[in-house]
Amino acid sequence: MDKPTQRITDLIAASGVDVGFAAIKVETGQQIAVNGATLFPTASTFKVPVMVEIYAQARQGKFKISDRIAFQEPHRVIGSGVIQALGVGLNPTIRDLMMLMIIVSDNTATDILCDLVGSANVTARMRALGLQDIHTPAACHGLFRRAWSMPLEGPVGYADYKAASKAAPMPFTSGAYSRDSSNNTASAIDMAQLMVLIQQAKAGTAEDCADMIAIMEYQHYQTRVPRFLPAGSVANKTGSLRGLRNDAGLIRRAPGDTIAFAMFTFDDTDLPHGNSRQLVEANARIETLMGEVGQILWDDFAC
Repeated sequence: MDKPTQRITDLIAASGVDVGFAAIKVETGQQIAVNGATLFPTASTFKVPVMVEIYAQARQGKFKISDRIAFQEPHRVIGSGVIQALGVGLNPTIRDLMMLMIIVSDNTATDILCDLVGSANVTARMRALGLQDIHTPAACHGLFRRAWSMPLEGPVGYADYKAASKAAPMPFTSGAYSRDSSNNTASAIDMAQLMVLIQQAKAGTAEDCADMIAIMEYQHYQTRVPRFLPAGSVANKTGSLRGLRNDAGLIRRAPGDTIAFAMFTFDDTDLPHGNSRQLVEANARIETLMGEVGQILWDDFAC
């Protein structure tokens, strides 16, 4: 086992956290993996496959990236993002919605876009790209329905989701934590490979892949794998649910020197509901672990 692989393996083992990790040197194919083939819930990292499918359907002529979609009340989704706090009638472009979906993980923008392209088509796109272990059966509404055992069909209102989220934490036994194709799941190897395909302009046209990277470069959440890396060196997408802290993206050390990575973490510590201090401290421990892995990749991997 080479030095960076050993250091990362030791860090993960010492953390006590369930981790799936993979890194690929884009230019050579050299890999590091720890539990890399194990399926993990993706949380919001599934939004990168959604972005890939949006560009593909736009190239098929189904719509234009510059087309606008008016925000309506049924679009409103709890969780991360800003659109849920705005009034109806907002009229963003599809690219604007993608930007919000990726850089602030806007759940409302995500579900508008999933309604546009179809979640099943996102999974089919991953298969067409040769990625067998990325599954995207649900948009955010579907994940929340699974989390609180709500009906998978029929109307569930924004207020209902808000009430459920305040009443109790997501049970780790719920469908939102399933590790199979019935839930939004991926292996770290396949998610890292998707990043390789984007960097190599094989997940779409060269123009579209460049725009995907440009969007990820605006990522607001840089406290995980990029935590200790130079500003502007990482294009990434994070994902979070109770107990899940994920990150996937591209580390660019120099022109022609790029590392694709995915790191999925699950910590089933049963923190008291609403105890923000313990949650912040747990997040800090896991994000420091992720940052240390990022630092090892930067300093020692495939140099």
